[in-house]
Amino acid sequence: MCATFTDDDVGKPVERADGKVIGTVEAIEGDRARVEPAPDALDSIMARFGWGDTIDPFVLEADAVDAVTDTRIHLTEEFSTGETGTTAADERSGSRQDNPQNRPDQ
Repeated sequence: MCATFTDDDVGKPVERADGKVIGTVEAIEGDRARVEPAPDALDSIMARFGWGDTIDPFVLEADAVDAVTDTRIHLTEEFSTGETGTTAADERSGSRQDNPQNRPDQ
């Protein structure tokens, strides 16, 4: 699906196909949404003590969206979860290479 964003989408959580909320829509810029990433617990603690940088907003293209509901933006299964290049499906199946459970020597 190729979503059409509207101003009503500002403030909605953005959810991966596995149900994890990765951020909140901060602004709509044409056929893109600027998303403020949801910090994980470690990011929150580090930011509170001034030990780390805050995560910058990212741009969500309309073709990465599976559905827009009244309450959430749901991403496609293929949406990459970041610099690792993994998808939500990879994370659910435990197929990430850096997963210690996937290493035979562990």
